Amino acid sequence: MKKAVASACVLLLVPLFSIGGETISVSVSDLSPGQGDPVLVEVSADPSLDNLAIAWKGRMFPLKKAADGRFLGVIGIDLMEPPGKLPLSVVANRDGYPAHLDLTLSVREKPFPVQELTLPKKMAEFDEATLARIRREAKILGERLFALSAPAWDLPFLPPVEEYRPTGFGARRVINREPRSPHAGVDIHLPEGTPVRAIAAGTAVLSGEQFFGGRSVVLDHGGGLFSIYYHLREAAVSEGQRVAKGERIGALGSSGRATGPHLHFGVRAAGGRVDPSLLFGQAFR
Repeated sequence: MKKAVASACVLLLVPLFSIGGETISVSVSDLSPGQGDPVLVEVSADPSLDNLAIAWKGRMFPLKKAADGRFLGVIGIDLMEPPGKLPLSVVANRDGYPAHLDLTLSVREKPFPVQELTLPKKMAEFDEATLARIRREAKILGERLFALSAPAWDLPFLPPVEEYRPTGFGARRVINREPRSPHAGVDIHLPEGTPVRAIAAGTAVLSGEQFFGGRSVVLDHGGGLFSIYYHLREAAVSEGQRVAKGERIGALGSSGRATGPHLHFGVRAAGGRVDPSLLFGQAFR
């Protein structure tokens, strides 16, 4: 095992296994990620290997073959993940003979701000019909975020708006003095009508109206990676539609439970709610 520094990121380089005379190595962008951090996994392997995947939290996530021959995957440390050890495995297969490397990530606790909000009663307290709608929409979204498709994304990821000034990831929200769920994305405050674009190639798995998110778009980029866009003034894609990286998918607005024009932008990586801004840093170049 040795450590190398590349693009200001510490990478762990370890031989995975030797199969058919080929040695496979794995690079992990961070062995001690914090809560809400995405982690890039890079595998250097012979292109003839098949079924390269990451085993993470009881699921298998296929790796993306990059143009330069690397195999890439993104996993997410959920923003509410308790500090401690988490197992991660990289699995490969050749001619029906599997092999794997087991690693351990050490999750660090991170500080998040507390955001106290005062909202009108109608925006914070809901009748039974509204609560039923909220539960129904959450169930549908959860099911779609659990789907698994082949990776379509490539590096680097593209911010969803030209002027990317995010705020509020992970904030522990207190609304009208009552603790609520943490803020699982970032808010970007820009003028209404600002174009919103896809951060990577993918498929729209949700495009419609939600109680909290208003006009919403969710893109499946494959390999367990999803991007989420809420409070749009309009959605420019329909469910099932393929989109290219940088393609316009809507316009920023104030639909749903919003007090003014802004984009709520979130990312799920292998099930974890992560700080989407970290996808645009040096580790993901």
